[in-house]
Amino acid sequence: MARAAGVSPRTLQRHFARALGLSPQSVIRRLRLDAARQFLRSGEATSVLDAALRHGFDHPGRFAIVYACAFGESPSATLRTARAMAPPSPPACGTRIMLRALVPACHADAARARRATDDLAIALGRARDLALLSPEPGAVPNHAHALRLEGRVEADCVVLTLVRPAQGMVLRTMREPLGPRGGPGWADRAAAAVRAAVAAERIEQARRTPRHRADVETLVTRARPAALTQEPAMVGMALDMLDEALHRDPAHAAAHALAGWGRALGANHCLTRDPDGERELASEHCRRALALCPDNPEVLTLAAGVMSLTRRFDEAECLVTRSLALDQDQPEALRRLGFIQNFRGDGRRAAAAFRQALRAYPTGNDGSMSLIGLGVANFILGDYGRSARALAHALEQQPSRAWPHRFLAAAAMHAGAHDEARRSLASLRRHFPDLTVSWCAQSDALHAEARGRVLEGLARAGLPR
Repeated sequence: MARAAGVSPRTLQRHFARALGLSPQSVIRRLRLDAARQFLRSGEATSVLDAALRHGFDHPGRFAIVYACAFGESPSATLRTARAMAPPSPPACGTRIMLRALVPACHADAARARRATDDLAIALGRARDLALLSPEPGAVPNHAHALRLEGRVEADCVVLTLVRPAQGMVLRTMREPLGPRGGPGWADRAAAAVRAAVAAERIEQARRTPRHRADVETLVTRARPAALTQEPAMVGMALDMLDEALHRDPAHAAAHALAGWGRALGANHCLTRDPDGERELASEHCRRALALCPDNPEVLTLAAGVMSLTRRFDEAECLVTRSLALDQDQPEALRRLGFIQNFRGDGRRAAAAFRQALRAYPTGNDGSMSLIGLGVANFILGDYGRSARALAHALEQQPSRAWPHRFLAAAAMHAGAHDEARRSLASLRRHFPDLTVSWCAQSDALHAEARGRVLEGLARAGLPR
């Protein structure tokens, strides 16, 4: 400031003291306090700590003292008043998407580009968590936070780019073939890819948020992918974050559903020493989630997972059917249908469900989980060679996932690949050194006849009884 004014620092301090009766540091601190008070009054602050750190106060206790001296009330009182006076927030309408007309690669493709734009707009409009904005200028007051979807139509495919214009950031580039394929059409696949990109960005934002500054929704968003990995360490981290979220908001339906799923999964995959107790806790979380939010597709699908792992198959299938009726674009729901049939011992129907899921969602965690389910279905059918190949392929995609080795070792042993079975069992025991055949018998939701063959294969491969 002194340099900008062309005077020495001491001269600047004398002028401040003469004109304002304060030092420059005191004026700056007062400006920061005023800005912090305005931020607290706006209702946008998640906590007093949030307001303090945003405005340069590193010590929240000292911030509270100087704030109370300046304004006659504590910062927490200001925040409580702002929250009490805030109008109820409108229901979320989803992530806003501005679709630009697709550009033809050549003049002959102009009609095809118009049809493709219409098909894509229809598919995006059907997605329950996306809000398609009008392309007309001025139709919506504020598009600053909207995403933009643009692209071009080529001879045999559509190339799309999802952009966040405010940051100049490309979230995803995707190429969808226009030719006929099994499963959803190209526009539905593109809409699913857009939803996946939006979800991935939301998860990444939640991961970048320090845990001490994360609100309940951020904690649940961070926990969701960890819980769905089905890896012991990740599931444990997810349950830790979900317990904190439920401590802050005991009525958060998605947190209850995810916590129930994580606990039921731990009981089924030998991740706990008290499987019966964990199943009971999982059922209680499931009951509360359904009571709080009975029409949310994610909650319905997770609750179906809990019920299927506690062998309530009819209720689980009913919940998945309701979930898919509300939102067809759910890879987890499609896979859950397959796992329900696996647990019932109907390998043929399970294999059909997993093949449908693979056609719709062939890559990433969605694809590898469908391959695992397909491998288990083939094991139930007695096709041990195909079962081992599908399971091995899934584990190649995600080597950190250990529990499918339980099925791979048994399938390889029944198929006559004894060396492969022993290698798979060694990988399984590196993650679960205390695992025994009797422990697997009490923790598995698989159909009794198929479970017997799994246990027999594991015993023959060398797992202690």
